[in-house]
Amino acid sequence: MTVAATTALLARAHGWMLMNKAAHGLSQNRLLVATVGGFLVFYSFAAYKLVAHGLDYVTKIPMLGPLLAERLIYLLFFFFFMMLVISNATITGMGLFRRKDMEWQVALPLPPRSLVMWKTLEGMLLASWGLVVLSAPILLALGRVYEVGPTFFLTTAPALLCLVTISANLSTWLLLFLVRFARRSWWKPVALLGLVLLGLAVKRFLTIDFNAVRSGDVALGVSEILRHTEICMHPLLPSSWVAEAIQANGRGLVERAWFYHLVLLSHALVSLVVTARLAGSLFFPAWNRLMQAVPGGSSGVTSMPMVPSWPAELLRRALALDRASFAILGKDVRVFLREPMQWGQCAVIFGLLLIYSANLRSMGDDLQSPFWLAVISHLNLLVCCLALSTLTTRFIYPQLSLEGQRMWILGLSPVPLHRVLELKLRLSAGVLALVMTTLVCLSGLSLGMPVRRMLFFSLAMMMMSYGLTALSLSLGALLPNFREANPARIVSGFGGTVCLIGSFIYILLGMTTVLIPSWSTLSPLATSSSPADWRLETLSLGILLCLTAVAGGVPYLFAKRRTKNLDYLRDL
Repeated sequence: MTVAATTALLARAHGWMLMNKAAHGLSQNRLLVATVGGFLVFYSFAAYKLVAHGLDYVTKIPMLGPLLAERLIYLLFFFFFMMLVISNATITGMGLFRRKDMEWQVALPLPPRSLVMWKTLEGMLLASWGLVVLSAPILLALGRVYEVGPTFFLTTAPALLCLVTISANLSTWLLLFLVRFARRSWWKPVALLGLVLLGLAVKRFLTIDFNAVRSGDVALGVSEILRHTEICMHPLLPSSWVAEAIQANGRGLVERAWFYHLVLLSHALVSLVVTARLAGSLFFPAWNRLMQAVPGGSSGVTSMPMVPSWPAELLRRALALDRASFAILGKDVRVFLREPMQWGQCAVIFGLLLIYSANLRSMGDDLQSPFWLAVISHLNLLVCCLALSTLTTRFIYPQLSLEGQRMWILGLSPVPLHRVLELKLRLSAGVLALVMTTLVCLSGLSLGMPVRRMLFFSLAMMMMSYGLTALSLSLGALLPNFREANPARIVSGFGGTVCLIGSFIYILLGMTTVLIPSWSTLSPLATSSSPADWRLETLSLGILLCLTAVAGGVPYLFAKRRTKNLDYLRDL
């Protein structure tokens, strides 16, 4: 059989499986279908309205409106392209090198090119549906701005499909080269380079003259923004071709639109050919190298010292943990550090948040207004909470489910399951609260906020961190899926959907509560620069604490009660 025929055979087999699962889900999980459908309808309507009003506001700016709107389109699809590369690399890597079914698929008389091609297409399908959901209302809003009607989405859909294809294949190339040629000795220089870049960023942040940055006029600020976003307009980026095709379609330039559509199509087809070529020469060496690195024999087992080192013993005593509980925490930390796909995504998200928080200082003269200071500070807290909900839903929710068939080992350990749940909460919530609070304090310094307001936002962020983590971990314990090893599929199930919607509702209510002390300044005509009343801040934090206890504490109590029951292991 040819590579194309074998890939089509795999696609048909998985297509039948998907259709059977979809039919079973539609008949058995009607609540899931109704919940997901209602949420998608609400998101589409809200996103369309918000993007349409935002673009209308930007385009009406005198002289600079069209230029800024054009740059926003380039920025949008540049970030879409980067997100697709990262998500495709994660999903394809899990399916190609971590799934158990790959062990028998490799043993089948199938060409390796077909296996890699199908896993690339599968990862593309799993990672691209989110882009379609995100981009559909945005493209409809762009069609309204260009006054071309709803058909604008249909004329630009082929460009998005080509962008998804190029991103998926690029992720597979990077993945094959990384697994085949990467060495452990590379990580130390990479980590050192990251620390150096972080130190340079901190030094630059501390040496910027706050008043000098704010004293610039609007033209200077806009020119700085345009200069720092020139990278997203590079003519060799596929996202730039998509942006050009969208603008040509909107302006009625049919020939120019066809040109960029054909450029995207040709590169998408070439990327498929390159993936097939690389798979034939790199997949089996990469697979053998990965299998040799898996500990299974006497030569592959890494012996752990029976007596802990003094730093670990000191840390255990500082945390007031017994040796068994500390061993559970050490296991979770080691599993996280051994998964580049997990800490890599966390590093990207936290790095972007760090860059964003450090550059709030460059917002300009509007920070002198109490209205804009309140708006930006609360939007900054909202961004941090939304990023945190993404991390908790993606990594915290599937933690217990990923124990899988090894859950019985934890059940026989000296640490009971409800204690394991408590330890996971302490570790995850403590680390996330520390990191997110640090980012909030950094953004407060950038905005020049008073110490009391920084303390208020830091306490609010700390409670939101514990609430979101407890909610995700508890729902993961109440709705586990021990039969799935792919965290992306675990999150995409009913429990993951409920976790995402619950986190969104909790963030919405929490942000409304945090707005109470600043309500008097949330008016463009506000002139008072005095800080908010400390009594209102105390009341707001008290309400947020009660909300956190309900949203995170109540599910945690139910999850802890269930893990105490031995029937919990019957789902294995």
